[in-house]
Amino acid sequence: MESGQLFKKEVMRELDEFLDGQARRFPEGEFLTMDLHCHDRNSDVPDELLGRILGIPETWLETERLIKVLAAHGCDVFTVTNHNNARSCWELLEKGVDVLAGAEFSCMVPDYRIGIHVLAYGFIPEQEKKLLKLRSDVYRFQEYALEHDIPTIWAHPLYHYKASGGPPMEFFDKMSLVFERFEVMNGQRDSWQNMLVKEWIGSLTPERIDGFSKKFGIAPGAYCANPYRKAMAGGSDSHMGIFAGHTGSRLHVPELRQGTTIQRSALALEAIRRGDMAPFGSHNDSEKMAITFLDYFCQIGLNMEDPGMLRMLLHKGDARDKLIAFMVTNAFAEIRRHRHTLNFLNVFHDCFSGKVPGFSKRFVVPRAYREVFFEASSMAMAQRDDPARALPRIEKSTGLIFDSLTSLLFGRLDSKLKKLLKDDGLGSLKVEELMGRLELPGHLRSLFDHLDDERKKPMSSVNIAEFFDGLSFPFLASSVIAAAYFTSARVMYKSRPLLAEFAGRYGKLRHPERTLWLTDTFEDSNGVAMVLKSMLSEVREKDLPIDFLVASRTLESGDHLIVVPPVSEITMPFYEQQPVRIPNLLQIHRLFKEGEYNRIICSTEGPMGLVALYLKYAYSVPAHFYVHTDWMMFADKVLKFDEINKDRLRRLLRTFYRAFDGLFVLNTDQHKWLTGGSMGFDPSRVFLTAHWAEKEFRPMDADKKRVFGVEKDVPVLLFAGRVSEEKGVLELPAVMERVKFVGFIPDSDL
Repeated sequence: MESGQLFKKEVMRELDEFLDGQARRFPEGEFLTMDLHCHDRNSDVPDELLGRILGIPETWLETERLIKVLAAHGCDVFTVTNHNNARSCWELLEKGVDVLAGAEFSCMVPDYRIGIHVLAYGFIPEQEKKLLKLRSDVYRFQEYALEHDIPTIWAHPLYHYKASGGPPMEFFDKMSLVFERFEVMNGQRDSWQNMLVKEWIGSLTPERIDGFSKKFGIAPGAYCANPYRKAMAGGSDSHMGIFAGHTGSRLHVPELRQGTTIQRSALALEAIRRGDMAPFGSHNDSEKMAITFLDYFCQIGLNMEDPGMLRMLLHKGDARDKLIAFMVTNAFAEIRRHRHTLNFLNVFHDCFSGKVPGFSKRFVVPRAYREVFFEASSMAMAQRDDPARALPRIEKSTGLIFDSLTSLLFGRLDSKLKKLLKDDGLGSLKVEELMGRLELPGHLRSLFDHLDDERKKPMSSVNIAEFFDGLSFPFLASSVIAAAYFTSARVMYKSRPLLAEFAGRYGKLRHPERTLWLTDTFEDSNGVAMVLKSMLSEVREKDLPIDFLVASRTLESGDHLIVVPPVSEITMPFYEQQPVRIPNLLQIHRLFKEGEYNRIICSTEGPMGLVALYLKYAYSVPAHFYVHTDWMMFADKVLKFDEINKDRLRRLLRTFYRAFDGLFVLNTDQHKWLTGGSMGFDPSRVFLTAHWAEKEFRPMDADKKRVFGVEKDVPVLLFAGRVSEEKGVLELPAVMERVKFVGFIPDSDL
């Protein structure tokens, strides 16, 4: 992971140099400190479609609480920039609070059909109404703002809202003529993105501006009062208040040294108009946003109302959006049914605000959950005593709480499964019966009729209510934490392809090319494990940018091999020779971030396959799957599936494989099956591979090659192995050398 650490150091070096330079721009005593981008409860209509379908605000933070946090974090002039409204500013002004009117407007760039966010300041209520009408066309919006001397800032310029794909580079060239102020330091974006914005703004010389003017036919002064002076600003973009004021702008106000009676909000407005702003902040990554989302999810669990099925069905959005909304609604509805989980969310939310749980509470906390309680308490004390330095403690405590919950969850699950096996409640079930239960009837009445039948004659001896007793809280609470980390990475790295393009364009901060290979068959006694070990040897010999990650209690980490201990190992009765190893999801999440990987390969369909998809969608990276097991043959020869269940398995495999960007296959038979009518994959996404074979191999003539579906002109080296129907695995010789071959050939066919 060294290359990833080098990249992080490069980014942080750029960040430190930038912030040091900005800190020296204005003399002490001649600037005001201001967070130019923060939100409270009046950001009640989110831009994200999911939030609108569910009818939830972006935060429940009270305005007065936000102002207190800003003041505590060093701000001496205030604004509240809610989405498409300045209600909080008007309410504060009515109470006599000196505040600069501001809002974050969701604007559309009509010729590119791209949504962007624009911060605006110093307007009056009548002008706010006009800006709201004009925000569907950013060019008219900016014309009006310029005409009425309303300063605007393009918020997080490399984070856009577009139905699909990313904006072309010329989009940013054109926008450089439309804006003169840009948010370079955003507290909810990672440092890589912020520094690339800085690099772009720094490249906008007068010569380049004039070149863009000719290219697009737009006069440099059409939308900007100072078109050749591009100003940089900073804001926390805080919604929960935890990090409000940690990122912002120093506004140069020379009048402060001589003393002035002018309101600070008016002085700040003039500094913003002139572009006399120096951003400040610190290094950001997804951990900071994860804490923000964790607090947000806690508040959703505590405050969310049922949006109603009709609202979800009739709302704008496609079927996928509505299905996700339905699942989220049910997940939080389930959370609200569990007293322990609600208490956990309430304690967690209070801790983020620095509210330490009362001493008496520790005596009513169940023994199994006391570690969670103590970590939450230490997190709250860190936030209360020193908010500016509390983040590392919060991160550590959150990780320990997740570890404790998952250990508790899988420990209890393992005990329950063993009890079921011992009592013959699960052991008597065949895998074919389990497959059959994956289906739901199309006619809902038949589902309830089926339940009536169950009351008369149970399908199995498994008591579902008893089985889930004790699992609900650790599952739901750990799921909230995992969801927060996933969402934070998803939001922060959504623009990763665009960032890579920017880095290439300006020749700085290029992200390293490094692959993480996930597998849980590395230490098994089969051909797949042998091939993986040979690949690891090759990677080590050539020091290739590939790391293998496995879950194991027996292996040790080494060069290009990362070993994480599984939180649990579960052995299923129908596949006893292959334990299912459950890795620590949050640990792998952090390893992926710290290693700065930018692509994934996975070669097992179990828990590691699900982790690979989690990483793919969280970090917006390409993920490929290595198909080495013929599960259809395994189902037919070993599990003895009937045609209905084989078809069901095929559909499950197809759905799983389609989630990946591409598939690697062992031979032409697999290629034909995947690209044929039953699976329907695009041939451009399915790749034949070459592999390692034993030093002693049996060469084949051209006729034999054709028998196994290999073209004549492909050099092929094959070795003898055999398929064990009893174990359902391919058994290969133990010694492997780096000799290429295509396909696995059973002894009986040689």
